[in-house]
Amino acid sequence: MGNLMVSVSVARGESLSGLGQFALTLSLYVLVIGLVRTAVTEAVLAARTAPARCTIRQGARRAAAVAVAAGVITAATGAVLGSPYLTVAGLALPGLVAYDYVKAISIGVGRTRVAWAQECAWLGLTVLSVGTVLVADAPPVMIFVGWAASGAVLGIVVARWQRYGMLPRWGLDRRDSRVAASFAGQFLVTAGSAQLALSALAATAGVAVVGALGAARTVFGPVTLLTTTLSALIVPYLAQSRADTPRARLRAAGAAVALTVGVLLPLVIVVCLLPDEVGRAVLGDNWQAARPLLPLLSVEALLEPIALVAFAGHRVQSAGARALAIGVLLGPLRIATIVAGGVLFGAAGAAGALAVLALLSAACWWLSYRRLNATPADSR
Repeated sequence: MGNLMVSVSVARGESLSGLGQFALTLSLYVLVIGLVRTAVTEAVLAARTAPARCTIRQGARRAAAVAVAAGVITAATGAVLGSPYLTVAGLALPGLVAYDYVKAISIGVGRTRVAWAQECAWLGLTVLSVGTVLVADAPPVMIFVGWAASGAVLGIVVARWQRYGMLPRWGLDRRDSRVAASFAGQFLVTAGSAQLALSALAATAGVAVVGALGAARTVFGPVTLLTTTLSALIVPYLAQSRADTPRARLRAAGAAVALTVGVLLPLVIVVCLLPDEVGRAVLGDNWQAARPLLPLLSVEALLEPIALVAFAGHRVQSAGARALAIGVLLGPLRIATIVAGGVLFGAAGAAGALAVLALLSAACWWLSYRRLNATPADSR
């Protein structure tokens, strides 16, 4: 919710170029957080057979090492390009990674109160910083500064409170380092490819194209939030039919798709039919750049649940190799298609590429899931 509030506030006050810098920076933040979760945090949780504080501390140091390296690169890039968003993000990354590491570990070991306290505190500080900047009529970048700084400080404070120790140190032998690098590489070509595509788009087509996409995605913020919430319920729902017949599993997956799309459809229609007055109130002058992209992004929003449900089905049935193969196939294709669309046709081309990729992704995942339910378990 705090991220959505910041996105709307920045989108309303920034120029299209500034909004592009913000969207790119937020994408890099998501990329680094996902990289640390995949290479470090999930390894700590997977290796934990009992609450072992030494293992968690070692993971915290590895997370800090990745965060510091990424932060230095991001801040230096921001300084060279003259982007205050990148510079601030680079300085805040160690604290933001600490925040996410503590939250993920707390949830993983059953201490959810810590995670809830973090989230509530950050939301409160974000509301305070947004309100202060709006009242003081300060530049929109200060909203991002308040969000990033408050999250970073909270991360460091909570990490010290939990006695994790966030001094950077890798501390893995060569074998474990290769394993971590392997998972990191898999993340970059699968889930992380969306963020890499945005970075490549900014480098080739310009930040204004990214800004137009960012403005349109800001309007779709409630849809994205609802999709994220519903996606957390899909795996438990499909797990209930794990022992059923293949036909029953497919029926359950089809019901999940129908329900998710049915819930999203009215909200997507409302977003696409927003009056100009409402659009300008949300995005300011950037509404004109965002409005033509809404129908294309609505296609992506309505096709995404098909891929989400089918992917969850692969996960429930432990079809990791099949899922990885699809991800490795779609990841590079996503980057190339979005960049080509953006370079040739601008923001509309990039949005069109996203719609085509959503269709292709939905088809690949669903066809694979159907074949999975006709395949013996030992061949997965």
